[in-house]
Amino acid sequence: MSALPSVDEAPRARFRPPAVPQVEVRGFWGARVDAVADKTADILYQRCVEAGMLDQIDPDRPVPALRIPFHPNGTVTMQMFWDSDLGKTIETAAYCVYRKPNPALEAKIDAVIDMFEKLQQEDGYLSSWYQRMEPGKRWTNLRDCHELYCAGHLIEGAVAYYQATGKRKLLDVMSRYADHIGTVFGPNPGQRKGYCGHEELELALVKLARVTGNHKYMDLAKYMVDQRGQQPHYFDEEAKARGADPADYHFKNYEYNQAHKPVREQDKVVGHAVRAMYLYAGMADVATEYGDDDLKKALDRLWDDLNSKRLYVTGGLGPSADNEGLTSDYDLPNETAYALRESAREPRRP
Repeated sequence: MSALPSVDEAPRARFRPPAVPQVEVRGFWGARVDAVADKTADILYQRCVEAGMLDQIDPDRPVPALRIPFHPNGTVTMQMFWDSDLGKTIETAAYCVYRKPNPALEAKIDAVIDMFEKLQQEDGYLSSWYQRMEPGKRWTNLRDCHELYCAGHLIEGAVAYYQATGKRKLLDVMSRYADHIGTVFGPNPGQRKGYCGHEELELALVKLARVTGNHKYMDLAKYMVDQRGQQPHYFDEEAKARGADPADYHFKNYEYNQAHKPVREQDKVVGHAVRAMYLYAGMADVATEYGDDDLKKALDRLWDDLNSKRLYVTGGLGPSADNEGLTSDYDLPNETAYALRESAREPRRP
């Protein structure tokens, strides 16, 4: 693995999170990690198979029927997000096969990776939903449909699997996809000024930059962070382009996905809890890599708001199951809290 080249001559923090082979967990938590390695990782894979996910990603199989109905609003189905479930499964397997060699599980994951490699289009694009289920609609609804979110989780899976096994097939696949994303989105003429409604790609691109040494992925992460909430608002423009009324948004306002204002102007932790934490993690990574004190100040403001008014003593956040997120200051119910009751359904960074 090569070291990430310097951004510029400005002073930069040198912190790097440890890679898979640099972490060893023993004692109380070690037993629980072993349980995941012994049982849970393979169960996750089996759940993906039983749901029909491999039918969707494997281009050698017939295009499957819709397995999960669309939401009543007609915009999304959880089946759109299956690539992200497989990305998280690959990441879990990576940590597990490094801790305890498991040739059978590794072979299953290798087969899934082969499917993604075959599915990838010549230009680098990779989305089983938009290639197989709704072809022709790529990049038409970043606000709702998690297209870049799925890319982010596959990137995280690719990085972890490379670090754990030394196999770089998925890393190369996702690098090509990130290259494609970098041609579509950005500040230059002819590029879209977009970013995902569900944050995740930002921190994943940082991981990809760190493991490959390719700084353009870091620049793309920074762009995604800084573009969020800018005017004219991308989600409004995107809705108009597909013939929809921007005001006809299921969640009513862009606080839900932390896109109500540019991130450097934000001082309240609002909206969907998981989206917010993904965003703040990506912001912290970008601030670290670029020595960006202004971005760090925004994070300090957000942390002060969260820590003083919106955080459970357990470290959980997000009191409402209705929006899977934040409500008002000091609203910290017990039995009904999303943070305590629902959050096990959400992805967690290792």
